[in-house]
Amino acid sequence: MRRLVLAAAAVFACNNGDGQNSGFSTSITTAPPATTSTGAETTSTSTTGGSSTSGEDSAAASSTGNSDSSAGGIPDGGVPPDGGDKPPAGCKGKIDFMFTISSDWTMEDAQGWLKSSFPGFIGTLEGEFADFDYHILSANTSPLWGHPILCANCEDFCPEVPKYPCGVEHEPCDEIRGAGVTYPIGEHASNKRCDLASGRRYITSGQPELEDAFTCIASVGIDGAANVAEVTVKAVASELNSVGSCNAGFLRDDALLVVVVVQDTADENSEGTAQDWANALVDAKGGDADAVVLLVITNDIDDPDGLCGYAGIPPGFHELRNWTELLPHSVFGSICNEQGYAGYFAEAAAKIKTQCDVFVPQ
Repeated sequence: MRRLVLAAAAVFACNNGDGQNSGFSTSITTAPPATTSTGAETTSTSTTGGSSTSGEDSAAASSTGNSDSSAGGIPDGGVPPDGGDKPPAGCKGKIDFMFTISSDWTMEDAQGWLKSSFPGFIGTLEGEFADFDYHILSANTSPLWGHPILCANCEDFCPEVPKYPCGVEHEPCDEIRGAGVTYPIGEHASNKRCDLASGRRYITSGQPELEDAFTCIASVGIDGAANVAEVTVKAVASELNSVGSCNAGFLRDDALLVVVVVQDTADENSEGTAQDWANALVDAKGGDADAVVLLVITNDIDDPDGLCGYAGIPPGFHELRNWTELLPHSVFGSICNEQGYAGYFAEAAAKIKTQCDVFVPQ
């Protein structure tokens, strides 16, 4: 509420209160797919500084801002290329990485630990998957585009938050939750259009200055919203991945899907249940649970030995942990690990390579 009051004050401080009159941006609502559920065998492992629990496609939107809206209100993005087959065998070296990071105000502390992990993420990617044909997408959790607090009619910069340059060229997919982020906005966000060599709303292999590009799309700030599970479901749904849509070309039938979600709460407000979220990921891979690897970094207040402090929550009430345990190839990491999260990503990488070796496209 404090942020909304500050934002409202910022609007009226600019140009005598002349700002955009639209409300929060439009999101695409999709019912969770009804597929069969997957069981999970869980084991416990430890990483430095914390504990983790593991349970063992088309066209992309252009980043030029000249896209027209297609049927259903989803912007048309043209026709994407495919990087082609590369070694090794199994998944033929194709991996689609999706990051869904909460941009809620509660993430301020975790944002610092997350950003300190980016070099480790990219180090693992370049060290373990250098010969792979990968896509990397950061799904939009922020509803700020089109909201009055952006103060679009200001002459220069809007005071207070977010530090957003007025007059920046708007792209239709910027307003869609679940679409790939290319202009993160708000406090602690990149607040600039990310330079992606692909010209699309996700990074492709061969991206120059990969760490800089990834840091840009993944620095989503703290002026947005949470509900990472719900946004992830939107991001993999056919509405955003069909030809001409915002994320089209990101999901490939012959690629392994790796989802990394980061949120400091149990995500009890996301639409659907943990089973619905698991079904959505499996459905996105044609019903093959072995084609999905999930890494969830969240609080562990349901664990007496957790880093965040035990809150007496009984088993089964932490929806993000439940989501992790419903998928056979997953890693659970504590968001309170002050040493960062790169170790969790490295743990997930081992599962990714194993699954890539045995992956059979449906």
